Amino acid sequence: MPSYLLKAQNRETIAAIDVGSNAMRASIAQKIPGGLEVLKNMRMPLRLGEDVFATGNISSEKMDLTENAFIGLLHLFTSYNVTEVTARATSAMRDAKNGTILVERIYKSTGILIETITGLDEARMIFEAVRGQLPLKKKTALLMDIGGGSTELIVVKDEEIVGVHSFNVGTVRLLRYKNQEELELRIRMQIQKMLSFIEKHLGKKRPDLFIGTGGNLRRIGKIRKKILGQETSQLALYKEIAHMEESIFSMSYVDRIRSLELDQNRADVILPAIMLTKILMEELRLDKINLPKVGLKEGIMLSMLDRRPEKFILKD
Repeated sequence: MPSYLLKAQNRETIAAIDVGSNAMRASIAQKIPGGLEVLKNMRMPLRLGEDVFATGNISSEKMDLTENAFIGLLHLFTSYNVTEVTARATSAMRDAKNGTILVERIYKSTGILIETITGLDEARMIFEAVRGQLPLKKKTALLMDIGGGSTELIVVKDEEIVGVHSFNVGTVRLLRYKNQEELELRIRMQIQKMLSFIEKHLGKKRPDLFIGTGGNLRRIGKIRKKILGQETSQLALYKEIAHMEESIFSMSYVDRIRSLELDQNRADVILPAIMLTKILMEELRLDKINLPKVGLKEGIMLSMLDRRPEKFILKD
């Protein structure tokens, strides 16, 4: 059907791309009466942060890999009759000295323009995605998004953001450690900064809700459901996360892939994410984290709409 007819019927198809430090994620969604329905999700493990956090630049190999991934997406978008694409990049691209070269290459080969956003913009988009999934009215909430290059914390009171901070720590940045003790020390140093930020906005009060987003936190939920046999993947208890940490640290890289059904790109970064989550919950004396199935790419998608949708149908 021609795109102008789809537009007239409010059935346009849009796409959102999140160019992260660990992976690039994309979603295709169709506008439906009153909202959006996600048709397809994609994930490509580009690991841009691997180069950037070590050298300050994106290597030529990663540039080729990223450009090819975008060309593949363009073909897919064409097959779905996508009429609008929005691409946003986060921590690795913020830090890369040669990030503009990659942006120009991709625009030249695909016509897709990547905009690098600040950590604060990233956090606000994540909040917009989360607030449609969990009841935040008359509650205080702490949102945490763990990425490959940064971790965003958002303090919410009665559905309003009262504090946002982007911490320059993520799972790819935390990969260089000699042993568990060194990794834990590096994480605890960042946790102290996080606790100061949280206390500034909540005092000694614990949040009513602790909410986690990002690929590794969603994976924690999936491990909880599939491996631990719990009913849902959209929450995890402190004791379960502590058990995961102990088990994963004792596993080899290959065992993590086999036993936990992790892909190669997830098997190394899952441990820093679990440890960061566990230590923060420990310090705040929280026994549960909510894990909604949304994140930055859903926030990007919502930013493409004229108004907030009444319904947002997600896809696993």
